[in-house]
Amino acid sequence: MFKRILLPIDGSENSKKAADKAIELAKELNSTIIVTNIMDQSVDLSYNEQEAKSNEFIKKIVDLILKNNINVESMVLFGSPMYDIVTIARKSEADSIIMGKQGINYSNSRVIGSFTEATLKNVNLPIILI
Repeated sequence: MFKRILLPIDGSENSKKAADKAIELAKELNSTIIVTNIMDQSVDLSYNEQEAKSNEFIKKIVDLILKNNINVESMVLFGSPMYDIVTIARKSEADSIIMGKQGINYSNSRVIGSFTEATLKNVNLPIILI
């Protein structure tokens, strides 16, 4: 367990904190980190705008992971974050997930974000929330 850590990111501060925790754990356990971003098809930005933003924060996190001499894979998808996380977890052969409790579009009235809640309900892997 924790040999292939899935790290869903959205550019939020919680994503950065989750990346830091994933790096810490991966160093300790000699793990691979799989960084992913799901570009939300319901957002009012064009595909090209979303792709540019997604690639920007994926690159920052991947560079940080590589600086720590950790194996890393990355993937960007266009779809529904709440549903596609299950597919990503399976296809990437992840054995665990580290993610932020709340993403970039969270509401202060919620303890955890809707994407995090959907992940907890639909993915049958150990999940660490940051």
